[in-house]
Amino acid sequence: MVNIVSRADWGARKPRNRTTTTWSSRTEFVVHYSEGPTTQTPRQIQDFHMDGNGWSDIGYNFLVAADGTVYEGRGWLVIGAHASNHNTAGIGVCFIGRDGDATAAVRDSIREMYEEALRLGENELDKLGHRDVNSTDCPGDDLYAWVREGMPASGSGGAA
Repeated sequence: MVNIVSRADWGARKPRNRTTTTWSSRTEFVVHYSEGPTTQTPRQIQDFHMDGNGWSDIGYNFLVAADGTVYEGRGWLVIGAHASNHNTAGIGVCFIGRDGDATAAVRDSIREMYEEALRLGENELDKLGHRDVNSTDCPGDDLYAWVREGMPASGSGGAA
């Protein structure tokens, strides 16, 4: 099981509203990047999403820092605001950083989140980069290439 820093522990604001879905509706695992510095905090991203974009909460279901720490965003079954027309089907996981900043720890944590989603939902999830479902450069060329390789675990012969 993945160790996830709770919303309370990172100081999340209360969402304005929440809409949930079911595991049977989850068919995608969508990888993102924040396109900002690795020093961004989940709270800074949440403030931008809520105050700048007018969203009800942080857009992602989970976030991953450069050291591999996983932060709860909206959580497993709350519908996100991370990929137009794919928020109900997709679990959005965002790496906090820019293209080329993703470490082996980041990849390992994203892979662990994918495996945890498979265990919890008991159904297969398509591994996608944000650019697979919307017109964007997200999650950057480096992380996207890793997603297209199947998100191999470190030491498995693929991207580390």
